[in-house]
Amino acid sequence: MDEKFKHSYFKSIPIDLKHLEENFIQTEDDIKYGYNAFRIHDFQNYIPIYSTLFNMNEKNYNQVTLNNQYHFMNMNTVYDSINKTTCNKPVFIKFSPLIDPIRFMIGKYNSYDSIRRLPTINNSEECFAKLVNYNNVSYVDGFYCFLTNILLEKHGFIHGLQYYGSYLGVQDVYKANVTDDIDYLKSSDYFNENINNGFSITDMPKNEYGNFGSRGNKNKLQISETNHNITIDNVDTFTETNNDTITDNSTDIKSTQPTIELESIYETEKNKDGTNKSESNGYSSTNTSNNSEANYSTDEESDTESTNDNEKEDDEDWETDEDDESNSNCSSISEEEEHIYAYIKEFPTQMICIEKCDGTLDDLFLKDKINIDTGATALFQIIMILNTYQKAFQFTHNDLHTNNIMYVKTDIEYLYYKFENEIYRVPTHGVIYKIIDFGRSIYTYNGTLYCSDSFAKDGDANSQYNCEPYYNNKKPHIPPNYSFDLCRLGTSIYDFIIDDDEKPQDMDDLQKMICCWCKDDQGKNVLYKKNGEERYPNFKLYKMIARTVHNHKPNEQLKHSIFKQFLFSGTYDKLIDIDSIPSYA
Repeated sequence: MDEKFKHSYFKSIPIDLKHLEENFIQTEDDIKYGYNAFRIHDFQNYIPIYSTLFNMNEKNYNQVTLNNQYHFMNMNTVYDSINKTTCNKPVFIKFSPLIDPIRFMIGKYNSYDSIRRLPTINNSEECFAKLVNYNNVSYVDGFYCFLTNILLEKHGFIHGLQYYGSYLGVQDVYKANVTDDIDYLKSSDYFNENINNGFSITDMPKNEYGNFGSRGNKNKLQISETNHNITIDNVDTFTETNNDTITDNSTDIKSTQPTIELESIYETEKNKDGTNKSESNGYSSTNTSNNSEANYSTDEESDTESTNDNEKEDDEDWETDEDDESNSNCSSISEEEEHIYAYIKEFPTQMICIEKCDGTLDDLFLKDKINIDTGATALFQIIMILNTYQKAFQFTHNDLHTNNIMYVKTDIEYLYYKFENEIYRVPTHGVIYKIIDFGRSIYTYNGTLYCSDSFAKDGDANSQYNCEPYYNNKKPHIPPNYSFDLCRLGTSIYDFIIDDDEKPQDMDDLQKMICCWCKDDQGKNVLYKKNGEERYPNFKLYKMIARTVHNHKPNEQLKHSIFKQFLFSGTYDKLIDIDSIPSYA
């Protein structure tokens, strides 16, 4: 067993926000609404989650950061704390909101001042409670990026993210993609009465109809996203969730890694031109929900009414929907995707600095770059990531889909894994995969449970689980589910590779495995009924996976026939020894 990493603190590196501001690339709308990602005040190192790791005092609490090897300096440069030098590394920055922008714009936060007052070591009574809570979705996200970096730096786990640090601040103007939430926002009187009073919305598209109804009426399953609002800075970088704003100014750094030339076998009906849903202007945004579903209610009921509705729905959700053979009368209107952005003044965010990746698994599917061979290696890598994270941190992602699985290009031909005393040799096809966006994650480190407040009463994933620290003893106990992640991932892949009329006997091994992942404990497809209608619309899909799917744990997936080809008994140079990675829980 490998020796454990020991967390400690490191004296923070000064950051020149003025330089970053001057080099930020603005769109026309950004200029119009005064948005520059690096126009930040009250910039600080202290993050409340540090209180679970260190004993700090008034003198040092805001002068330290975590002891990862590399620390952010600017978009192309990091400081190597081991070798005491700087080096060139393209950086990806995610501006993750500390409060929910959607709830803010419908008037759910009453205290204007307290939500903009950042937490310190001794001002918890003056701050908005969500900002002080170490389980804040943003803090949980950023800290798990650091934990994956532990596996990368200490244990050579190549799928971990390089983490360069996190900071808090209040952005003069925060930008969120609200394309998928605009109808919900417009149903709020508060929103309509306060546009241009603290927040502004870009011009709305003329056609605001979406796709509804049966599978035949939609190009691709669009499950709106978590409370992760993300702004993305490059078509080649993360397509994320959660109203997280993502920034990447490293356009002058050219990759020396090979391009991917992959044979296509699963032809899709969506985006045949291979275009990405993100804009390519260097700074663009994904929606508040990219492929995730948020548990926002559809009208402006009171918190009490909302809670009662959720309790009633929880009782109903223990029964699964029967296959309905009736035809759907819903129709759809297709349109070219147009984005709608909200610009919110004086908004608290966390700036999470991580490595820049080259694209998403979703990109590869959209560009028809995934076939049975490349698909098998991709899913094997993802399974090994989940196996490692579950072993090390008792981890569940709880929102895993094709848009938060990233890849980096590589010239490594094969990866060698040891897992449960078996050796596997897996071709990379030029790609190494990494998981991102941990805002809904639940994990344990050093005896402390970290559980995203997405699962709290007012969180956007409320009622997916019912467990500590948000346990309601009046409802059935629903603990974190190790089978959830692969089932949720399967539902995001399903439409890419399985046609409406696909017969099981005609499926290849990759299709069979994805179809298997989408089945509940009774063998029913959680996505579709036999007539093609969605079985569980919107957030109910998440709730039902958590309750009715228990047969898709990552450590049980290597029995699938598609992975037998990777068993290996020869010699190897470098081994990813998952068996030797200790538990940090």
